[in-house]
Amino acid sequence: MLPPRQPMTPIALNRQFNGQLSPISRQQIVTTYNCGFTPAAIALGFNLIDKTVRYTIEQSAQRASHATLPKKPRKKSYTHVDERNILRFVRTNPKATYAQVRKEVGLKCSVSTIKKILKENGISNWRARRRPFLTDSVAAKRLAWCLRHRGYTVEEWGLFIWSDECSVERGRGKAQEWVFRTPAQKWDKEMIQTYKANKDLSVMVWGCFWDNGRSDLYVLDRDFAAKKHGYSANSYIDVLNAQVAPWYEELDDEGYIFMQDNAPIHTAHKVRDWFIEHGIRVIDWPPYSPDLNPIEHIWWVLKRMLIEHYPHLEGASEDNIEEMQEALKDCWARIPKETFDTLYKSMPRRVEACIKAGGWHTKY
Repeated sequence: MLPPRQPMTPIALNRQFNGQLSPISRQQIVTTYNCGFTPAAIALGFNLIDKTVRYTIEQSAQRASHATLPKKPRKKSYTHVDERNILRFVRTNPKATYAQVRKEVGLKCSVSTIKKILKENGISNWRARRRPFLTDSVAAKRLAWCLRHRGYTVEEWGLFIWSDECSVERGRGKAQEWVFRTPAQKWDKEMIQTYKANKDLSVMVWGCFWDNGRSDLYVLDRDFAAKKHGYSANSYIDVLNAQVAPWYEELDDEGYIFMQDNAPIHTAHKVRDWFIEHGIRVIDWPPYSPDLNPIEHIWWVLKRMLIEHYPHLEGASEDNIEEMQEALKDCWARIPKETFDTLYKSMPRRVEACIKAGGWHTKY
């Protein structure tokens, strides 16, 4: 038997795997046996144990070119009934953990075996998508709204003025970073995503767009006369006076309709009175439907542009509030018109997706 190869030395064609005999060694043993030598003599000559030589001779007829035979598959630790029970349980309990699957089905196999069974059947454990909570009545309202607007053309969707507010934060709430590393590099400083201890710098902004234009990005002011010193109906009316009233009369001749969601500051009586006073038509919007509002994606674009063009605002303090406001306005102006056009032109697909889902959640 050849001695084991030393590290960093050339690899011979007669190399061995997992301590097994090489094909050449097996051929030499069988040839020597066919020449009349006994297994004991062969074992002594090749420096092997007698059992190994006898087994090699017995298996020689089954080996092609004296190659290693494939290992016998290990006996499964589960039955077909167990597999069906696993699949039935995860389909009726999709949010169960692997430990719960193992316990409820009464299995003795490992979690890795359960993962293997599910993977073979096209099932993996995914992070659940986060969406607003919907009830049967809310889903019915969403479905009814989509059915009423199902026949709208892209041109008609372009006559909607899509509006919304968004809170933009810079600091601890930045996007999750991913790194390529080995297990040993887990705590290397280059592999760590850091954050600063100060509070996030937050700015509440409002914007809207339609087929042929967009408003300026407006920074909302807190209403310190309100109970919690937050953003109130008065804050929203300031936005409407500054951003909607000046140019809506020109758009109204072309049949434009204002869209806003059902946030409390939008549905207050004084806000409704403001729209009636200015003769602005407002569409009846279904509850909990950010997936039907194309401007929601614009906020994601705006935040990504802020990170890209103003990285120094990461972890900024309240002293940088004015700089951040100007940065947001600049990023809003940088968003290409094609991005807005693509979003409102997606409305027919959004409506169809909601109808197909029966008013429940969609991918948008």
